[in-house]
Amino acid sequence: MKKIIFVCQVFYPDTTSTSQLFTDLLKRFANDNRYKVIVISGFPAESKSKLPAYEKVFGIDIYRCGMNIPLKKSYFHRAVAYLSFLLHASWKLLFLKNKDVVFGVTNPPFLLLFLSWVSRIGRFDFQYMLLDVYPEGLIRLGKIKEKSLAGRIWKYLNRRAYERAKDLIVLGRDMSLILKDDYQLGAETIHYIPHWSAAEISEPICFENNPLAKELEIENKFVVQYSGNMGVWHDINIFVRLADALRNEDEIHFLFIGDGIKRRDAEKISYSLETPNITWLGFQPQEYLPISLTCCHIALISQLSGLEGVAVPCKLYGVMASGRAIMAQVPAKSEVAMVVKEDNCGFHVNPGDLDGLIKAILYAKSNRDMVAEMGRNAFDAYQSKYTLSKAFENFKSIW
Repeated sequence: MKKIIFVCQVFYPDTTSTSQLFTDLLKRFANDNRYKVIVISGFPAESKSKLPAYEKVFGIDIYRCGMNIPLKKSYFHRAVAYLSFLLHASWKLLFLKNKDVVFGVTNPPFLLLFLSWVSRIGRFDFQYMLLDVYPEGLIRLGKIKEKSLAGRIWKYLNRRAYERAKDLIVLGRDMSLILKDDYQLGAETIHYIPHWSAAEISEPICFENNPLAKELEIENKFVVQYSGNMGVWHDINIFVRLADALRNEDEIHFLFIGDGIKRRDAEKISYSLETPNITWLGFQPQEYLPISLTCCHIALISQLSGLEGVAVPCKLYGVMASGRAIMAQVPAKSEVAMVVKEDNCGFHVNPGDLDGLIKAILYAKSNRDMVAEMGRNAFDAYQSKYTLSKAFENFKSIW
């Protein structure tokens, strides 16, 4: 029996997308009698109940490490939570026996370095999956200067850690270019395994029959939806300005679902402009996603200019699983843009191009049959390339 040790700060019952996705994946492995699954995680940031430091759920042994403090309270609290998790998880990892597979992901950002150091002490191999690429993402956002001491040290330490990793897994093909070009890593250690959706939908709900659309009284509208995290990689404000520019288009309505650091500013702009064609909702439970994700005709995906290769918006796969067309305002060489073009499942607009967005939405509204066909293309592509079952097979090939 092969032992898989998965290291990530978020895991069940945390409600973040990373937690939901890897909980579903590792449940598959735990149900296969050829594998034993152990998870080293932190405590859910927003948990209202006290969780034990150890429990067995879905056949998975979960060890929770670090301090149970709210991540979003302040940057100080976030730093303490990160550090306490990394130190405690490293200690726990050292004393686990028979480490056949040690697999970590970019949560928290410095986990790569800790895995590299601990693997040297414990003399074991590790694999690492880049969900986001640091410090490159922070450098391109202007949070860290590339030539700064912190930036140069971080990249130097990354280079040593990447070289030590047995395998590196990337979400997007654009990510592999950073590893090859910036870190001179060989292609033989880099594996492309795309994400899957937290909501696997066997047959998408027709918009006309969607209960959420009826509840919100938008069943007669052409609905444009943004669903998911509104984080640092995304431009939510431009979508609010898009809605405001189309306020006189009575047929069009915008539905924003989710939360994140960018939501507050976007809502402020919306209220200051008194946009009449926006509905705001919070994150929806995982079991409700087949309904919420299909409550639209076309779905928005955002990635700021220059961020190709440092992140892949995982909402892409939820949209495709729901059988909806995509309006992608992302860099032209990003993974999302590649998928949209390859699978003919939506439209691409360059980041920051508000006029392009306006024209694309108006065109989509006037060509609903084409939009519906793009949605079917998205669903077919998801079923053939991006399902949880496909991910399970992909990970089995390296585990």
